[in-house]
Amino acid sequence: MTPSPDWAGETARIIVDNDCLYTRTQGDPFFFSSGWASPVFIDCKKLISVPEARNALVRMAMECLSTALADIDAVAGCELTGVPFAALIADRLNLPLTVVCKQRKGFGRLAQFEGSFEPGTAFVLVDDLATDGMSEAIFETALRRAEAQVLGTFVLIDYAVFPTERQLLSLANLTDVIAAAETVDYFGDRDLAAIRDFTDDTAKWSKRHGGIGGL
Repeated sequence: MTPSPDWAGETARIIVDNDCLYTRTQGDPFFFSSGWASPVFIDCKKLISVPEARNALVRMAMECLSTALADIDAVAGCELTGVPFAALIADRLNLPLTVVCKQRKGFGRLAQFEGSFEPGTAFVLVDDLATDGMSEAIFETALRRAEAQVLGTFVLIDYAVFPTERQLLSLANLTDVIAAAETVDYFGDRDLAAIRDFTDDTAKWSKRHGGIGGL
């Protein structure tokens, strides 16, 4: 789902205004768990400590979910960074909350979860940030293995620049954040040139800087 211009612009400004955007255009880049290399990293974790920003993001998340999804029974948060936003969304929707853990802890159908749910429960999965969506796919698989339905996966920011066929719900993507940063001269000329080179061909840039070039 393409983010609405209003959500994208406001979310991008929140990221930039709260200094959640970092660059590494000299030396080693950022490496994501999937293996991609990137000169930019967005740290959404900082925003849970900023009430005004946090509330604005949750408000927009509610608008996005009400537009895109119906018949949600429960909210699932991805361990660890998706949990605070999943909890806030579940509270606003007055729905049950489940945490999907990275590893199984014990035995049985719910060994990979904090909380409880019945087979057939319809979830929206929530995370803070997606690069290529592969981490979120692992959490989705855990839910389906536990006999849940996954109606959709929602993230605050979807990079949406790496080659992938996955479709996520999001408030903004990386290009939105970069555009907001440019309006306030967040980047120096060297950083901006490297970032543009990256977004022009992420696979080529990643491989050239020690990351993977494809999945």
